Amino acid sequence: MAQNHPASRSDSLRPQIAAVIATYNVAPYLPDFLASLADQTGGLHHVQLIFVNDGSTDDSEQIIRTWIDEQRVLATVLSQPNGGVAAARNAGLEIVDADWVTFCDPDDVLASDYFSQVTKFLDIYQDESVSVVCTHLMPFDERTGERTDSHPLRHKFQKGSRVINLHVEPTVHVSAGNTFLRTSAIDDLGLRFDTRIRPNFEDGHFIARYLLGSNTHRLGVVSSAKYYYRTRGNGSSATQTSFLMEDKYTTLLRHGFLALLQEASRQQSVPRWLENTVLYDLFWYFKNELAIRSLTAAAPKHVFDEFHELMREILDLISDDAIRTFDAMGVEFAVKETFLKGYRPEPLRPDYVRLNDVDESRQEVHLTYWFSGPEPTEHIVVDDEVVAPLYGTVQEYQFYGRTLLKRRHLWIRRGLRSLVHLDGLQVSVVRGDQWGHAESLTYKQLNPTIIGQRRRHKAELDPSQSLTRYMRSRAGKTLLSWRRNLDKQKLTSDLTAIKFHAPSTRRRFEDAWVFMDRNTDANDNAEHLYRYARAHHPEINAWFVLERKSEDWDRLKAEGFRLVAYGSAEWRLLILHAAHLASSHADAYVVSPLDGRRYGRPRFKYSFLQHGITQYDLSRWLNIKPIALLVTGTRAEQRSIVESSPWVFSDREAVLTGFPRHDALLRKRQATIESDRDAIVIMPTWRQGIVGAALKGSNERLRNDRFMESEYAQTYLRLLHDERLRTIAQTERRRIVFMPHPNMRPYLADFKLPPHVEVLSYRDADVQHVLATASTVLTDYSSIAFEAAVVDVPVVYLQFDAHEFFNGMHIGRRGYFEYERDGFGPVTTDVDKAVDAIADIASNGFRVAPEYERRTSEAFPVRDGRNCERVIGAMKALDGAPRIVELDAVRQVGVHV
Repeated sequence: MAQNHPASRSDSLRPQIAAVIATYNVAPYLPDFLASLADQTGGLHHVQLIFVNDGSTDDSEQIIRTWIDEQRVLATVLSQPNGGVAAARNAGLEIVDADWVTFCDPDDVLASDYFSQVTKFLDIYQDESVSVVCTHLMPFDERTGERTDSHPLRHKFQKGSRVINLHVEPTVHVSAGNTFLRTSAIDDLGLRFDTRIRPNFEDGHFIARYLLGSNTHRLGVVSSAKYYYRTRGNGSSATQTSFLMEDKYTTLLRHGFLALLQEASRQQSVPRWLENTVLYDLFWYFKNELAIRSLTAAAPKHVFDEFHELMREILDLISDDAIRTFDAMGVEFAVKETFLKGYRPEPLRPDYVRLNDVDESRQEVHLTYWFSGPEPTEHIVVDDEVVAPLYGTVQEYQFYGRTLLKRRHLWIRRGLRSLVHLDGLQVSVVRGDQWGHAESLTYKQLNPTIIGQRRRHKAELDPSQSLTRYMRSRAGKTLLSWRRNLDKQKLTSDLTAIKFHAPSTRRRFEDAWVFMDRNTDANDNAEHLYRYARAHHPEINAWFVLERKSEDWDRLKAEGFRLVAYGSAEWRLLILHAAHLASSHADAYVVSPLDGRRYGRPRFKYSFLQHGITQYDLSRWLNIKPIALLVTGTRAEQRSIVESSPWVFSDREAVLTGFPRHDALLRKRQATIESDRDAIVIMPTWRQGIVGAALKGSNERLRNDRFMESEYAQTYLRLLHDERLRTIAQTERRRIVFMPHPNMRPYLADFKLPPHVEVLSYRDADVQHVLATASTVLTDYSSIAFEAAVVDVPVVYLQFDAHEFFNGMHIGRRGYFEYERDGFGPVTTDVDKAVDAIADIASNGFRVAPEYERRTSEAFPVRDGRNCERVIGAMKALDGAPRIVELDAVRQVGVHV
């Protein structure tokens, strides 16, 4: 172990604080951290700096040594083989010579007055009752540089610097980076970081053992000392990647959470602060499973059984009241209910049903209830008549490969008096989910009552108020009123309200049906459905929404589309009057177009036309959308949604109609002669991790300047430069066309391609024309394969990065569709195999192989060109019209295709 010892210090110069800084491959981040050390108010003479280089393979150690020489600070640098952050901190603890010790992370940043604020606090609270001090943890995004007070545990800093009694306020604190501990207490306990606790929680485990061992319950909070915690833009931090590691699900639970609870239960009853500490980390496991994007999708499956057994043991040691009343952060009802009931040996049986919604157009009522195990028997009575549910589904909550909780959704007809019996017992009907009552009266219960009382008793004239205070209050209210009156957004909403009530506006937009694809592009399901509605349903007040600067605007305007510019004043009036909104996209800017605080909840019923056939699990994204109609294109797709699954939708919402654009695609393909079907089309989808962040309220994204370094870009460059592929195209008299997903458009010019490759964007070319003239389509995971299959174009899949694509950080997880079993062509994993597959297709005359022809027939019940008609019928059914006949029924009655 190499050491660089500081100069010797006399006892009178003994530092008050030691900072042990575990360092491993942080060279890109060290300059910011070291600069924040150098900028400390009052210097660093009272701080012992101990850097522990934990086997870095980059130049982290050299950067630190150079900085020490330049700054002329007294510091120690230790070097050791890589052993993890716990081992590195333990090495640093061996040479600590200060009253207090902290463990800063070298990829973070300290405020310039960080140590001076802590020192000031320590001087004020010199007595022994405070032996743990924490500073204000604030995340900062390295991509934007933005620093926000948004950490889930920020609430303990909102009352300023103070001392918290953990018995009264059982606060969670799990980070050693912003914690200061008494070294005398650490030495008395012989305490060290447990090297078995990895890939994280070593901090929380160390602090909890410190608190238990020293029998202290007072936590000092220094709100004025800001510790800026870096969130890495490349997702490489231990916290971000820990969900991919086996130890996260086994060793950490056994030696971390379970061991702590067992130790506490042997000493005394488990303190609430410790229950909250363990719950805080455990809840993140399950919250991430419900998140739209999460690496838990790629968690190691072979450790799931052990994980669930450890979870059962841990929850046996945590009180139900701790779970019910936990409020350190927001936790979904389903997660808390799973912790309360999901691991018990007996199944959860419902004792209430929840009233969720009433559809006044169709006079139907939506009810839900929670259960586990077998589905309860249902006996429903509406107005003295036994009825069956009109629609229903079971939503499964699967966590780490195991279904622990289920939620039944059912629709019944509306009546004057309805009774629900489950498993033979009548259950209550409530308007909100319930999980029992708290055992103690806390701030969580008091605060709403206090606020309510203050609002009720608030008066203009308060006898206890002095003249000076009254005048200040009046002046403040007057200024606030002036600011509100001058507020541009408020002025906009006021003008909108005036125009909204104008008779001319009402006549123009009354009960409007609004159609929209992206705000920036058209030529998707909404465009095709609008065109059909205008041609065949003159009774529908149809409008199409698009940005005025879109390249599709002039094309649609020339065709006679009734266009409204997205984001305009006219658009706001249209949306406010709309009875229906139908879009091929479900992004927030589509489904929640206006500020609800200003304009209220939308009146329109939202129909999701989809951009592509749903082939993987998008439930985490779409379950929270206000979807009244979800258009599906294949029977397997619809079945995967409406049957027991993670989805909330039943066959009431998910209707098998076929896609509107497929009607036109079939016509175009049929009109294209064989000799014109001459394109080998390469159409990959996008990757979340290599495109820039989305701009709020739009489909546009920031540019990633390192895009071309990605495996994605390099793979398609190799494919498009492949000599065998060029030879196949020349021999067979075919064109090679490269047309990636619209999100890849900003990078098309960066692909330096040979002259025989045509590069097309979705803005410049009609994708349906491209497919109609295709002889083969190569894609990866894109639903474009379904588009090719529906018109009998041979398909090849190139899936070189399947593990990364389905790691949870893209928008979906693996679902019902398995490419080898269900796909419409061979699945390849590299460029050479993909070219081999294209060569095989060419040798077969560019015809679909019998196996894939059979799969296509099974996927699409009929191809009769009447999908638009069925979708319009399904939308009208939302207003009470008869339900349409779906595709499966059409096939069964023998309609010709």
